[in-house]
Amino acid sequence: MNMNFKKQFGARVNYLRKLAGLTQERLAEITGLSPKTISYIENGKNTLSFNKLPLIADGLGVDVYKLFVFADKENNKEAVDALLTSATDKEINVIKDIVKTLLAMK
Repeated sequence: MNMNFKKQFGARVNYLRKLAGLTQERLAEITGLSPKTISYIENGKNTLSFNKLPLIADGLGVDVYKLFVFADKENNKEAVDALLTSATDKEINVIKDIVKTLLAMK
């Protein structure tokens, strides 16, 4: 299997898990998979068998096809939102300053 695909798929599962506000451990409990398996999937070291895709999708609260939507402008905005959700106030202020600086460089 293409290593790039494994990494993209893993990154997508990681993103959707964070968007859902779940830890790897909680997703493992919901799906019946081990936390180690979830970690391996998210890090592109392991893939799922076809019959396990619905378990992950259901656990994340998405349709199966959304596991394979890797990148578009909307997903990028959602990814930033998901990351900001877990950021501290101090981190958000730093991010805000960086974004202001980057936009001023246009």
